[in-house]
Amino acid sequence: MIEPPLNGITPVIPPVATSWQRIDAWLAQHAPARLAELGPPASPHAIDQLEVLLGVGLPTDLRASLLCHDGDSSYLGILPCGPLYSTDVIAEVRQMRMEIWEGENDPDEQENPWWGTQWIPFAGSDGDDHFMDAGPGLWHNHLGHAPHDDHAYFLGWPSLGSWLHEVAMAMEHHDRADLLHPVAHPSVDEAGEIDW
Repeated sequence: MIEPPLNGITPVIPPVATSWQRIDAWLAQHAPARLAELGPPASPHAIDQLEVLLGVGLPTDLRASLLCHDGDSSYLGILPCGPLYSTDVIAEVRQMRMEIWEGENDPDEQENPWWGTQWIPFAGSDGDDHFMDAGPGLWHNHLGHAPHDDHAYFLGWPSLGSWLHEVAMAMEHHDRADLLHPVAHPSVDEAGEIDW
């Protein structure tokens, strides 16, 4: 989780594309087979079509991330969130979630939601999805986790950009256990698998 800014100074978060350049560079050096599993950029047209299918605008950071990599083909995931979803998988997972979700008028579901109408999944596996809140209000742009068999919850990350920045920092300083980061430091085994 990102800690509150010190002395009231808000940290400057680099653009999503900059964080992805850093992540890609680290993967190229330490885990090139994982880098090869990242998808090519999504086309602006594919992203526009996704928004039409979803009926909701994508958060700016998610759009920027898809313009860097349209998901990944890994089994366990390259980043500490499970496999990243492509534009096609985002549409499929959200449609499945919306079809299963029946809690719009359930008071308990309003208090402890399983899914939200403005949530956009961006990564996950086995029915456990990481999402961004694309709706207005307090949780706009925040990242959350929606297990397949329990209530969803927010993770404390105010944006995908802030999370990707911390992932890049953790990768770049993976050999510095003395540095504290909100994201665990990755290690790479002899086969090039990344363990968060």
